[in-house]
Amino acid sequence: MASLIKKCECADTKAGRTLDLRKADDRKSAERSWNKCGHSWVVRYRLGGRDAKQQEQSYPHHMRKDAEAFILEIKSDKVSGLRRVIDPKAGKVVFSDYADKWLAGRVLKPNTLERYRSYLRNHIKPALGHLKLSAIKRQHVKDLIAKMRNDGYAASTINGCYAVLNSVLDEAVRDKLLTDSPCTEIELPSAVGKKDFYVPTWAQIATLADAMPADWAAAIWLMAGCGLRIGEALAFNEDCLLFGGRRIRISQQVTQKHGLGPLKHREEGEYRDAPLPPFVNAVTTAHLDTHGTNPDGYLFQGRKNPYVNHEVFRVKFKAALKAAGMPEDFTIHGLRHAYASMQLSQGIPITDLSHWLGHKDINETYKTYAHLLEEAWDRALEVMETAYQEAITPVEDRAAC
Repeated sequence: MASLIKKCECADTKAGRTLDLRKADDRKSAERSWNKCGHSWVVRYRLGGRDAKQQEQSYPHHMRKDAEAFILEIKSDKVSGLRRVIDPKAGKVVFSDYADKWLAGRVLKPNTLERYRSYLRNHIKPALGHLKLSAIKRQHVKDLIAKMRNDGYAASTINGCYAVLNSVLDEAVRDKLLTDSPCTEIELPSAVGKKDFYVPTWAQIATLADAMPADWAAAIWLMAGCGLRIGEALAFNEDCLLFGGRRIRISQQVTQKHGLGPLKHREEGEYRDAPLPPFVNAVTTAHLDTHGTNPDGYLFQGRKNPYVNHEVFRVKFKAALKAAGMPEDFTIHGLRHAYASMQLSQGIPITDLSHWLGHKDINETYKTYAHLLEEAWDRALEVMETAYQEAITPVEDRAAC
């Protein structure tokens, strides 16, 4: 089942003959010699019974206790009937290859599949893809999270990346490639909090837009003035304009793969409408007059592809932040939060806002923006008090007032 030996010839040389390790006396003689020589220990074992292939695992001379502990685990598994011991060679699979197999086996909606691919391609693989599964440590995961935070990615993006990484490594544990996952007790940023909402002034937004490439500047106004996600803004086309420029209809988004896909939380062909402020309509009109569209009628065109690459846009956005005098950690998605904050501050019902933002349900909107509704409590008290006072005040007294 499992045995500890050394493959050197030190014991045979000292004995002057080839020792038969099946005999107790020869075994004791060999162990006395092995304890003095500096060659590596070798554990020979089988996982799964006599019919299983014999395997070997080496340990340096000074790590005999580790080798013996490994043998005890194998014996324990045999007694319990469980296979908890991981083949030491199993974890040598490269993370990038294993992640690809993991993703290929998932049953996901197209948008979710593309989002997972994006997380792996743009963030996880560059940091961990070259490592073997067994080489990935908790510190690697912490370093990845820290880098994404320093690069200004939204908390939702960081949490999404972590969720994918955690799922891949959990699957490796289930596949007996790892004993446990390094994704344990990792501190993650809160998805949304009051401190995440920095509402820029309109002057800052104008400066931000002016600092962007001229043919992409209108996308800033679509996000800040209409609450569109980055992919939705980059997929804006002439057909989105309705009712003489008073409303927009969004039905597509540019995906991380530089193609078009359905809206988040929506199926192919579904859409949502939202108000189009006159100043944003003026910006889109000026864009059409100056820059036109790509061959398919979309306002924004990539440098090498028909549609704008998210990451390229993000790089230009970060550079423009400095010109606008805005915090370095302000994200593109922050423009959408700014839109929501301004709408709620002016008394727009959160039910309408939820529809315009394209949230999955109203609970998502409440969870994200509930802290902006604190003024509603004061307004509710004022409305109820006014209605009550009017009800109990005689008509003649009200007329005198």
